[in-house]
Amino acid sequence: MSIQITANDLGPTLAEEGTAAHREEVERLADAVRGFAPGAAAALVDWAGTEISRLRAWAVARSALMERIADTQAQAQAAATGRGAFRLIA
Repeated sequence: MSIQITANDLGPTLAEEGTAAHREEVERLADAVRGFAPGAAAALVDWAGTEISRLRAWAVARSALMERIADTQAQAQAAATGRGAFRLIA
């Protein structure tokens, strides 16, 4: 849950203060997305890279994390209601 809060609240702060000022949070986000967004995770913690590269990587990592959280919540809701997800095909 703390990763979701960090991903939601960190954007404006990163833009103002930079990624180096929030290195711990940025590294935790990179760890959280490494399994499903490895390129973004690597760029996010590439401290030899440019600031703009890390900010762009943050945007990609945040998007991937939010998508993963939404998918997990949808699966949990489907399981709780006793319905699996299905797709209508015309």
